Amino acid sequence: MKKRSCAYDKCCEFEPQSWNHRYCFEHNCKRKAEADKKREATFANQEAQFVQPLEFAEEHIRSAPDGYKVLIINDTQFPFHDQKTMVCVENFWDEFEPDLEVYNGDMIDFYTISDYSKNPSRLGDLQSDIDGTVRWFDRRACENPDADRRWNKGNHEDRLRRFLWKHAKELGCLRSLEFDKLFEVERLGIKTLEYGSVLDFLGYRIEHGYKTSASRAYPVNISRYMASATGSSGLCGHSHHFSIYAWTDARGSHSYIENGCLCRFDMEYMAFPNWQQAFTYGIVTNNKVHLVPVQIYPDGFNAMGEFYERRPGPRR
Repeated sequence: MKKRSCAYDKCCEFEPQSWNHRYCFEHNCKRKAEADKKREATFANQEAQFVQPLEFAEEHIRSAPDGYKVLIINDTQFPFHDQKTMVCVENFWDEFEPDLEVYNGDMIDFYTISDYSKNPSRLGDLQSDIDGTVRWFDRRACENPDADRRWNKGNHEDRLRRFLWKHAKELGCLRSLEFDKLFEVERLGIKTLEYGSVLDFLGYRIEHGYKTSASRAYPVNISRYMASATGSSGLCGHSHHFSIYAWTDARGSHSYIENGCLCRFDMEYMAFPNWQQAFTYGIVTNNKVHLVPVQIYPDGFNAMGEFYERRPGPRR
């Protein structure tokens, strides 16, 4: 190749090693140092522009006493929750009295601001959906006031952020439109985690999840996929399927739970879905949580040696 003048200060000529080789070997190190400084300055400037950046957290609860109880639900998708199912789950919930309640995402559907086509005949609006969800959380807080509560947001909760950023970014800075204020989580004693975050409870990884499979006979086992993806025992929702995958390696025995859903099966966007309703509860022994996934059948479920009937009507 033809010799070039060094682009640093035209101090010398050199033979380029490639078409984009613009600096002589003597100045390569100085150029790299200057480029690094420039990148750092650019990044710092960008970071300073965000008053409230998204924060994906990995919260750890590293110890809990023997007998400490946890209950994990997800995908209620208010106002499209299954009322009969919720009644019997809450009957168990009231008797179990968990120390830690994990609302593992997609607790509200946010139907009116989704990207999908909406049925114009629907009577509800966004505010009534939020109000109904808050009333349910309020009831749970009253029934079990001493519980530690975590809301691990899912992709449906994230619809609010996506809608504001896409269609009303000028309103996104209004504090009254912040998710935590809309759902009164401070008053309810709920700590929220952004969609994509993880709650690590005694080494058990609890996250909403992101992987789906076709809603047909014999769907892909998402619990196996998530176990491979994370390399950890854990639990996810999101898929509306129920499954368990267990394995043993050099570190010991592990399990991953795909935690089903608690929403209705007659959604207008999915005819006869291959979904399963489920939830998970657990009790700590020797600083290890022993989780029990519970599949809910059309007539109810068994838990802690008692049958909880799935039927209309008030909680007992």
